[in-house]
Amino acid sequence: MVVNTGYRVFVGEMVTGLITADLPVSASPWGQRLNDAGSIEGTLQVRSREVARLNLRANTAPLKQFMGISYGNTILEAGPIWKRAYDPAKETCKVSAAGLWSILDTIKALDWVALAAGKSTTETSIDVVGKTLGSIARELVRISIQTNPNNPGLPIVLPELLAGINERHEPGYMLPWLGQLLKNLTGVQRGPDIRFRPRFRGDDQRYVEWVMEVGTDDSPLLVQAGPDWIWDGSVEKSGVVGFGVVEDATKMAAKAYQPGAGSEQDMMLRWAQDTTLIDTAGYPWTEVDVASKDVEDLGLLQAYADAGMAAAKYPIEDWSVSVRANATPQLGTYLPGHWAQAIIPDYHPILDPGPVRVRMMAIDGDHTETVKITLAPIQGRA
Repeated sequence: MVVNTGYRVFVGEMVTGLITADLPVSASPWGQRLNDAGSIEGTLQVRSREVARLNLRANTAPLKQFMGISYGNTILEAGPIWKRAYDPAKETCKVSAAGLWSILDTIKALDWVALAAGKSTTETSIDVVGKTLGSIARELVRISIQTNPNNPGLPIVLPELLAGINERHEPGYMLPWLGQLLKNLTGVQRGPDIRFRPRFRGDDQRYVEWVMEVGTDDSPLLVQAGPDWIWDGSVEKSGVVGFGVVEDATKMAAKAYQPGAGSEQDMMLRWAQDTTLIDTAGYPWTEVDVASKDVEDLGLLQAYADAGMAAAKYPIEDWSVSVRANATPQLGTYLPGHWAQAIIPDYHPILDPGPVRVRMMAIDGDHTETVKITLAPIQGRA
């Protein structure tokens, strides 16, 4: 196998995965997301000699073509081209694509076998019974794409089908979007992570395929098999450029209200209160509403209110770490969803020094060797 180094931006046929051209881009921001589509952009100087040799119009045709970016032999993100913009003043063409999940957001989840048998859309339903949540996601993808006689298909490698205790019934009259149903599965209690990971096809690297990876009922999170990655900002030449943090106190409160079923005077209501910071640390009084739920159980309402109060007591901290792509661990070996030990240096102006276990939620970069990793929000302290 040929070992490539650095970044490569390429385009190909969305239906087959065949790579048709490499793009000589002057800028190429990209991003990976957990349980969602990432993004890729490429800016081309249309008067350059390299671009002149391309059939730019055909090779970057929106929706028909995909765009991908790799680092070494690992594809970071790839998916359908959605936008193409030519700027005559700068003589540049910007091509914008998103991960495979983005095309699933444009496909209805319908029982095409029943439709072919003459049933109307409103009479059909996708029914998946006795499967893990991850396998329900797999079946939703298979049924929505592979049983549609009008769909030429997508180069998706489906995971193993596993038995479980879960079931889903998706009626056709709801006209559900496939991508949204997958997001719904990731959002339930112990819902599985879902990833469509692009890779060069093992038997022919002229082609790209997307491997559908799902968490199991026992291990719903998609994490690395080995130990936590290490981002050590306390030592030189560790690959860590720096740790960023944004603190948000807009949802802090001393009292959280949880409305329930009913309306006006008959509305059910519970609340929780914690005045510790007011009594001991000089904080002002603020309040917050927990998301409204159509719940009639007062005990459950109180549990929601208590959870909302716990979440509102301190500010939320959004952490990020900037690292070198070519340092250890190298870009392409870690993914959104993986765990890491973030070691904060003594001189950080905001964060306490020392190790903190964090989960990577998004990874963003461009054509340079600096990569930004967004970490799962952390509740701060006063």
